[in-house]
Formats: sequence, structure tokens, C-alpha cells
Amino acid sequence: MEADDSGSTPLKSRFLAAARAPIALAVIAAVLLRSTAMLGYRQAFWYGDTTAYVTDALRIVPNPWRPAGYSVFLRIFLPFHSSGLVVAAQHLLGLATGILIYALLRRWQVRPVLAVAAALPVLLDPRQLVIEHALLSETLFTCLVTWAVVVTLWRRRLTPPMAVAAGLLLAAATLTRSIGLPLVLLFLGLLLARRVALRTLLAAAATCLVPLGAYGLWFQAHNGVFALGSNDGMLLWSRTMSFADCSKIRPPADLLPLCPPEPHRAAATWPWNFLLDTKRPQEYLTDQNAWLYRRPGPPLSPENNSLARNFALRAIVAQPVDYALIILRDLTDTLVRRDPPVHADAAFLFPAVSAEVPPEQADLARTYGYSGAPRAVAPFATFLERYEYWIFLPGLMLLLAFVAPVAWMVRYKRRLPTPSLMPWLMAVALLVLAIATNQSSYRFALPAVPLACIALALSVTPAVRRGSAPAREAIHTDQVRSHA
Repeated sequence: MEADDSGSTPLKSRFLAAARAPIALAVIAAVLLRSTAMLGYRQAFWYGDTTAYVTDALRIVPNPWRPAGYSVFLRIFLPFHSSGLVVAAQHLLGLATGILIYALLRRWQVRPVLAVAAALPVLLDPRQLVIEHALLSETLFTCLVTWAVVVTLWRRRLTPPMAVAAGLLLAAATLTRSIGLPLVLLFLGLLLARRVALRTLLAAAATCLVPLGAYGLWFQAHNGVFALGSNDGMLLWSRTMSFADCSKIRPPADLLPLCPPEPHRAAATWPWNFLLDTKRPQEYLTDQNAWLYRRPGPPLSPENNSLARNFALRAIVAQPVDYALIILRDLTDTLVRRDPPVHADAAFLFPAVSAEVPPEQADLARTYGYSGAPRAVAPFATFLERYEYWIFLPGLMLLLAFVAPVAWMVRYKRRLPTPSLMPWLMAVALLVLAIATNQSSYRFALPAVPLACIALALSVTPAVRRGSAPAREAIHTDQVRSHA
């Protein structure tokens, strides 16, 4: 009996210590928040993009506007006819991502409190919860990219199996949202700069590029062009409409219809009056008087996309300062002027009554269990509405996460630690590219948040700056040496 008592006491002590750990408290709070969301809003939120995702899920074909990855994910849940099951899976993905961030940072000897703080934006931010509760691709994309970084950094030396796993995750992320393609190129470039073994580099390149190439061939069979989509030119054209001045661009005759209308052109003159333009880039694409709706054939065609890309590149070359100012303006808006979010991001917060499905989409919505007008269930919905006013990631904190690694590097005249370089570069690329290609809503900035937090935590950790191996790897190396 005494032996049993002595054996159970350490086990009980370890269990109690784990229960009191900061990550345990954070995960419990995250589970309770997601449970509250499931109880307060029984159906998933339906946004404008949801219609296209669900339509493509019913008939898997390559969409000219967006890759089919998220629609394939929705297709898995189609037999259950339940949007609630989809958002439950997405909430689990969010939880898993937060826990993996903590596990990665602790493995690199980051202090527990700092590791938990880096995971909190994924676990507790209300905007993250809302996106998880909607039929939108951001949650799946964020998880895939973050998991790819975790796999890459899990050990000091990347092995071929881990390179394969990271490559597949990044390829899946790119097939979920096309903005992942620059991350693939960045990932392979960083592996090359780190001088990984040739077989590791080839394994990563093959698992990244082969799935993307196969999708490109599938897209070509349906749309006549080898690509992941036919929207990059359209997005960039709509971004340039805020500042484009055709008297400076001097486009050829076939591109003249793409110029901004005369009233807008008159407003976009010196000294940078276009910076006061509040029209969102997406509004230029949905304007039925725009040039793409006056041309024969479907508006979102490869031909129109090529024309739009040509015009946009000419506009950027002719007005590089204006383009940079527009990006800087929207970066400031994203990182600074977002507090509290109820004033700036009302579309992506828990509403009193969740957004109703448009009447013309009612039959489509029923395939995922939507029935009747959606409603908020008290007191759960009421709690979330109050919670999101007080608890959120401040814009200045997000700005700090991006700037602090660079400030640390300048202060100590050292380069960024190798482990923090990949997540930091990917976070910056995601944020800047989203804004540079018209996706200036905070929704599109969310995937960069966990990467920026990982980079910040790693860059300020002394063990990482000294080049130490991850904790368990170091322990294993010491054991091998002692046996030798």
C-alpha cells in the first residue's frame, strides 16, 4: 500500500502541475469560447464567398476565381448536411494550431509564459473565432501554413520525411488560397539558403510543385490556360484603380477601356488625393458598368485576366510611388486603426443575429443543413458580443510582432536567428501581398498573425539566438555523447 501511495503521489502532482500550467488555462478558455460559439450560433455564418465555395463543393471543378482546396474540404462534410459539423471541425483546427505553436516554442526553449502569449491570438481572438465559425477558407489556410512552419522548425536539421510533410502542407495551402504560391517559392528559397541536403531540397520541391502542377493541368483542361486561377490580374487591376492616372500610364488602345472613369480620374491627382478614396478595390470588380462586363463572354475569363494584369503592371511601373503609398495606407489601417474591432471589422464579429442566407441561395444552403432564418441563442451569443469588445489582439501589438524582430536585429547588429527567419518572412509576405493585391480586409491579415507571433517569440529567446538545438534534440545529443 505504501508503495502504491508513493507511486501515485508523483503522478498526481504532475497532473495538478499540468492543470495549473498557463497553456492548460488558455486551452480550457479556448474550448469554452468555441463551445459558446457553437451553442450561440447553431449554423455557420454565410458570407458572400461562401456561395462560391459551396457551389464548387457540390460540383468539384477548377474555379477561375479561386482554387478548389476549400471546396474539397467542404465536400468531405456534404453527406452529413450540417454546417455545424464543418465549423466544429474548423474550431478543432484552430485549437490544434494554437497548441502546436506552444509545443514548437517550448521545444525551442521559449519561456512558458511567452510561448502561451504567442498562441493566444489563435486561441482567444474573437476575429479568429468568427472566421472559424464561417464557411470561409481562412481557417484551413492558416492551419496548413502554420503547420508547415511547425514541421520545418521542429528539428534543427530538416530531414527528407519532414520536408515532404512541409511541402505537402504548403501545396495544400496554395490550393486553398492562391496567395500561398509565393510562400512555396519563399520556403524553397530559404531551404536553399540554409544549404540543406540535396535530397531534402529535392523532396521538398517535388512535394510542393508536383501537386500544383497537376492542379494546373486540370485547370488548363477546363479553362484553356495552365494556371491555378484566372484572378491575379483582376485583383491587381482593382487595386490600381485607387490611384491609376492614364495620362501617366499612357496605355495602348486595347487597354484604354480599363482606365478609371473620368470623375474618379479627376479626383486622383496631385497631391495624392487618392489616399482619401474610401472605395474598396472589390467594388471596382462588382461594378456592373466596369469594362469586364461590357466585353463578350464571361467577365472572369483568362483573356480579361490577361488584359487586367497588363494594365495593372503598366500602372505600377508608371506610378510606383502612388502604389507604395496605397499599400502603406492600408498597412497602417490594418495594423493600427483596428481598435476596438467592433468599429472597424463589424462584418467579421459575432452579430446579434448571424448573417442570413440570401433568398436566392436558400436551396444551395439547405445542402449544408441551413433551415429557416438563422438566429442567435441567448445567453451564449450575448456573452460573445460583449467578449469581443474587450478581448482582442490590439493593432499595435500586431505591429510590434512584425517590427520587434527587425528592431532586435538592428539593436544588436545581428541577423535574425535562423528559426525565426522563416515565419517572419512568411508573415510579412502574407500581409503585404494581401494588401498589395486588393485583399485589404483584416480577414486576409489573420493568417499572418500566428507566424508573426512565432517569429517574435523565437527572436527574443536567448537559447535560439545562441543557435541552440531544440530542447529534446539537445537532450538526445547529450545522451548519445555520454554513452560514447
